[in-house]
Amino acid sequence: MTLAQVAGQDFTRAFLNQVEMGRSMPSTRLLRVIASRLGAPVDYLVDGSVRVMDLELAVERARLALLQGNPKRAYALVEPALQERMTLGSDARLCAAEALRALGRVEEATRLLDAEEPLLRKHEDRDRLRRLREVRTGRRVSRDAPAHLRLADRALREGQRDLALEHYRAARILREAEPSDGATPEPDPEEDE
Repeated sequence: MTLAQVAGQDFTRAFLNQVEMGRSMPSTRLLRVIASRLGAPVDYLVDGSVRVMDLELAVERARLALLQGNPKRAYALVEPALQERMTLGSDARLCAAEALRALGRVEEATRLLDAEEPLLRKHEDRDRLRRLREVRTGRRVSRDAPAHLRLADRALREGQRDLALEHYRAARILREAEPSDGATPEPDPEEDE
């Protein structure tokens, strides 16, 4: 979503930019408008509440559980976040749908995806729509660092700074995980804790 889309007719992009940079503080009414357009709770905009952070962590852990072949655990982890609004809720519902498909509960997954798709279209969330299509078809697309860099550059051109940051971070992490000498990286002994 671009700054212009968030601003709408209620305030200017320049004002939003000032808020984003921490140079201006919007009123509670404007915070509600911004939160509504972003599909996020107001408390997330104000302080990124601990509860929201815990839910974000659960969604990421669930996505990793899916990658590790454990859809039952993935669904259990993501279930508390299913009622959240965008974007956290969308990520949770997409993850849940993927877990449900893997568990053979295709009809439930389809209902979840059918309900989510209009919301993603309304917010013009291309990245999550792409992921929705991947989940719907049961085809997981593995992205390497160059693919994440391309997606980050595209998101930046489209004014989707948060999405660009997410892809840049993913590209960096993938690059850091690559062995520099061609050897397989050693597993972290603390990883299993």
